Parts: sequence; structure tokens; C-alpha cells
Amino acid sequence: MPSEKYVLGSGALLAWALAGWAEIEPQTQLHAIDIGQDKDYRFDLAALQGASPETATAFVAWGPQFLNFRRLELMGELKGRGFRLPPLVCRGALVASGVAVGENCSIGAGSIVGADSKIAFNTVIGAGCIVGTGVQIGASAWIADGVQIGAAARIGANATLGRGVILEDGIAIGKQAVLDLPGRRATPLADKTFITPAFPTAVTIVDGGGPI
Repeated sequence: MPSEKYVLGSGALLAWALAGWAEIEPQTQLHAIDIGQDKDYRFDLAALQGASPETATAFVAWGPQFLNFRRLELMGELKGRGFRLPPLVCRGALVASGVAVGENCSIGAGSIVGADSKIAFNTVIGAGCIVGTGVQIGASAWIADGVQIGAAARIGANATLGRGVILEDGIAIGKQAVLDLPGRRATPLADKTFITPAFPTAVTIVDGGGPI
């Protein structure tokens, strides 16, 4: 079993991931890789040269930049090199038995994930979240600290839920949607639809055009 782990990220998220892994896998040698971006948003992956997936696993700690696609890009780079990316379930998180948690997911301390829920790969669930029973969360979603998701809700791939969001039971949030306005949500949110403090009225991005 690999006894080393490469943790890629930047700033506070990188520090958080390193602390989380050190707490749950104290026997694993951690290698921090502080990934930078140039003016064209290209990553510098030179630090991975010589890293072997035969002796190490990896983890990506990155925020919701560009609808979570940047974190997905980094994960893809590591998968392409043959690395496994086990999920990070922080100490103090309660995950019901039988919950499916994909690669490179993270679940923060104090969060509760109910039975029969499915969390697809590369999704971040922050600290102190409540995820009800039978919830399905798509790949590369971002669930901020303290979010509450009701039973049987559906969160699309690359969706973002900001702090203070409370979803009632059975609510569907579309792919690449952003709900970043605190409060209770009792109606669905369509794909590529944004509700934020700057745009409290829903704005939807349509293919080939601008906001409508």
C-alpha cells in the first residue's frame, strides 16, 4: 500500500488538506505541492516529475474556480499519470454506512451525510454541512461550510452552493448552477443558472449567447 501522498493546492486550502490528511493518516508521508497559475491560468506541474503512482497516492485541494473545472483539470492531470486519489473524510465527519464517496472528494469536520447518498468524484463538502438521506451530488460540485441539503435532493455536476444555503427535501440544483445567496430554497434551479448577492434574481447562461 502506498505510504506517500502528494497534496496539490494553494494557500489556505492546501494547508487545510495537509492538516486533514495528517490527522487521519499520520503514518503517511505527505508532500505538499503549492501549485501556481501563470497569467494564462496554466498550472506549473514540474514538481510532479519523478513522482510515482506505484509508491504514492494524491489529492487535489482547489476551490470552485471556473465552476470547479480547474479542480477537475488538476485531478485529470493526476489520473493521467496513474495516481489514485482516495477521498478525504475529515475526523469528526459522520458518514452513514453505504454512502458512496468518489475519488478526490472531501468531507469537512462536523459534517453529516445521510444513508443512501451518493457523492460523485471531485466534490467538496465543507465543514458543518448536513446532507440528508438519499441525496445525489454530481461530480466536481462545491458545497460550502454549513450548507444544509434536504433528503432526496439532487445537485448537478459542477454546481456550487454557497454558505448559508438551505435546500428543502427533494430540490434539484442543475449542472454548473451557482446558488450563493443565503436562505432557504424550496424550488429547483436550472442548469447554468446563477443566484448570487450581485444577481439575486436568477440569471441563466444559454449556449452561444450571454445572460438572459
